[in-house]
Formats: sequence, C-alpha cells, structure tokens
Amino acid sequence: MTEANATKAAQARDIMMGFAQRTGLTEDASDSSRRYLWTDAFATLNFLALKRQFDAREFEAMALRTIKQVHCHLGQFAADDQREGWISGLTGDNALEHPTVGGLRIGKELLERTPEESYDAELEWQRDGQYYHYHTRWIVALLRASKHFNNEQLALWAAELSLAGARFMSNEVGRGNRLYWKMSIDLSRPLVPMMGAHDPLEGLLCAMQTFAETGTFKYEFDGYIARLKELCASSHWATEDPLGAGSLLLDVVRATELQAFMELPPAVKPQRLMRDAQQSLEVIYENFDTGAPAHARLAFRDCGLSLGLRCLQASVPFIEANGVEVQIEPEIWQLADDIEDFWSDARNQEASSFQNHLDINEVTLASSLLASSQPEIFTRV
Repeated sequence: MTEANATKAAQARDIMMGFAQRTGLTEDASDSSRRYLWTDAFATLNFLALKRQFDAREFEAMALRTIKQVHCHLGQFAADDQREGWISGLTGDNALEHPTVGGLRIGKELLERTPEESYDAELEWQRDGQYYHYHTRWIVALLRASKHFNNEQLALWAAELSLAGARFMSNEVGRGNRLYWKMSIDLSRPLVPMMGAHDPLEGLLCAMQTFAETGTFKYEFDGYIARLKELCASSHWATEDPLGAGSLLLDVVRATELQAFMELPPAVKPQRLMRDAQQSLEVIYENFDTGAPAHARLAFRDCGLSLGLRCLQASVPFIEANGVEVQIEPEIWQLADDIEDFWSDARNQEASSFQNHLDINEVTLASSLLASSQPEIFTRV
C-alpha cells in the first residue's frame, strides 16, 4: 500500500470511530437510536473495509451492530409514532427472523405525512417513509456482509428486502408500469409518485444478484425482475447529478461482474452503462466548481462522485479485460483528489452544510478515502 493510501485509511478509521461513538456502535456510545439507512449502508461497508485494512476484529463487531440496530430501529415504527411494533406486522421471534420483509424506514426525524396532510415538497425531505434507492444501498451492504461473514441469513434478509421493493410498483389500471420513489412506512401508498432516475437499474441489479446468490422466492423474483427489466428498457442513465453519476460508476463495475455468470438485458449491460456514465462525467466536469465555498456544497454528494471515480479507476483493467472500453480524461479522474482534499480540510468541515449533515457527510468521505485501497468492498459482487 502506498503511503498516501495508508494515510487515507487512517483518516477514515478516525472518522468511523467518531461515527461509531456518536451513533451507539461502541460500548460507551451516546445514542443507539441514531440510525439512517443510507448512511448506515455505507458505514457497514466502511467497517468491513477497515477490518481488512487493519485486521482489527472490533470493526467486524461494529458492522454487525450496525446491521442489528438498523433492523431493530428502522424495521419498527418510530418511538413517537402512534403505531407500534414491526412495520412488517410480524411479532416475536418471527419478526426477529424476518426484519426486512416489510421494508425499512429511512430514519428521518419527522413522522411521515398522513393521508389527510397536503403535499409540501420542501417538508417532504424531512419526513420519514421508505425510499426505494435506500433499500438498494442496504441490500448491497447485506450481500457484502453475507460474504464477509459467510452468513446465509444476511443474504436472505437482502432477498426479502429486495422483494419488498415490488410494493413500490404501481398496480393502478391505466397508469402503466411505474416505480415510486418514496412510499409510506407500511408501503400502502406513495408519498412521492415520481421515479428515481436510477431506481430501476439498481433495483434490477440487486434483484438479479440476490436471487442468483440465494435461489429463494423464485416465483416472486421472476415477476419482479420482469417488471424491472421492462422499466429499464425505456430508461436512460446519463445524469448531471454528481451523486447519481457516482452511483452509476459503481454499477458499471457491478454489472461487469454480474454478466460473467448471468445474462443481463441490453439496457443494463456494462457497455451501455459505461457510455452513459462517460457522458455524465463530461457534463459534470464542465459544471463542477472546485472553487465553490463549503457552504454552497454538500459533502455527501461530492463524495458520492469521488467514491465512484475511485472504484471505477481501480477497476479499469478488469472492465477493459471484459470488453468495456473506458475513455475518461485525466482531469476528470483528478476530481476525486480535489473533492477529498476539499472535504478533508477542517476549515471546510466547519461549514453548516457539513455539520448539519455530519453523519452522512463523514461516512461518505470515509468511503471515498477507503476506496483508494479497498475499492472491491464497494463494487464487487
């Protein structure tokens, strides 16, 4: 390992130890209910990367505690919700054995909007519910943890969560095949009826990988995968969003691996994803202001891009060996260094834009830093 990567790994370790202390993952932790699904998905991967990096079993313990707490807190209604118990409707040991079968809450501070309340686009960002694209992040984390710990139950939980995603699909007559971006906690009604740009892509890759690894629920997966393929066939993946582009880069590597043992539909083949990713990066590079002040930026969005760049760059030999051409200019690769250097600066971390979203900002920064030496943790299937 290079000295630079060793320094990054040590920085990520310090970040994640602070996160663990702050959110109840250590013995003397302060708040064991501070769970947020997107953040915890990357935190779980970070802990597994740190275990490999430093060979310290404490990081394995933190990964397992994260999984347990996510399921206990986000698999049940919030403490201030009038409803109680598991959102799956299961009870006792049955609920503990199937914590993801009813999906998982986001972890937002405000309760979800009731059917009687009018829609407020700004306020909706602060309200709880279930996000489809958070499900897919957690599925990836569970599958990686399943392989790390050789634990089939973790993969089963990933399968049950994947199938919960079918309830995000519209069954309304005349509305066509639609995938809602945000659903109510009980998955009975859409809270935001629009579809995320990459939701069908990530949902399909998760469903196909999960079924291939578990072989469970064949009838359910057959129908769900068929509907996702239909959505993907009419979708476009190019994006001007840095966070979305970073996720797309991770999917390029993942799809390249998946196609080695399964037939992917044309819309999600790695060649197609790489083409759209390169288009995205060219547009983003032209508009990305590396000199913008911290208060005008969101670290987790920037670091989502740098994470994708790190993982893709490390995987170029593998991708090209599988017939996918990568044509990215050096100045675009350089964005990853620029982003990490910017958000590693303590002065920029003092900005309200960083402190107001401290957990997610620090965890995604740590992911980007760890990807320099452990890219496979975030991409390999």
